[in-house]
Amino acid sequence: MTAYTIVTHPVQDFSVWRAAFDQFEQLRKEAGELTAVVLRDSEDPNVVSVLNTWTSVEDAKLFFASEELKKGMGEAGVTAPPTFVFATSD
Repeated sequence: MTAYTIVTHPVQDFSVWRAAFDQFEQLRKEAGELTAVVLRDSEDPNVVSVLNTWTSVEDAKLFFASEELKKGMGEAGVTAPPTFVFATSD
């Protein structure tokens, strides 16, 4: 079974956010991330969605609950709480 997340949030400046996102790659991998695709809203390029695959939904939830990630999101210019979708496929 594959685990997926879709996380969407607005950012102040996409380029600043993207640099921070890229710096978290090793931490995401260590937490169980398998792949990540960054998407930008077609009408507002500062609204970002990230589609990830994970080793498990539990691993993803642990990563997204981490204080280090929350701090990093603030420093990256995330301007509102993200929405999360946690899903699986057979």
